[in-house]
Amino acid sequence: MNLEKLSYEWIKAVDAHEASPGDDEGAIDYIMDLAYDENFDELWAFIKYTYKLEINDKVAGVLAAGPLEDLLAKKGEFYINEIETLSRQDPKFKDLLGGVWQNEMSESLWQRVCKTRGVPW
Repeated sequence: MNLEKLSYEWIKAVDAHEASPGDDEGAIDYIMDLAYDENFDELWAFIKYTYKLEINDKVAGVLAAGPLEDLLAKKGEFYINEIETLSRQDPKFKDLLGGVWQNEMSESLWQRVCKTRGVPW
């Protein structure tokens, strides 16, 4: 599935999820499986593409607390340098990091996330 199509399908599914759970959740499942199947590069590419799109607060919250938090919890030590750089360069990404919680991150990684993110929300 190409990244653009995947992102738009995921956004649509997340946005509609509360109204009609169970409908068209293929994109949601696919993204969740990326973390569990350790396809972290594809997950990171999805995050970097999707956050730049026009997304509402609900979708941003799910992106932060879902895919981004999963990436950090499972492979954050590998991606933290790039995440810190992106956060310094892009206020929208810095704000997105504010929706991430510690989860299974080490204390040292969590401190780096806290230093680079925007206001926690």
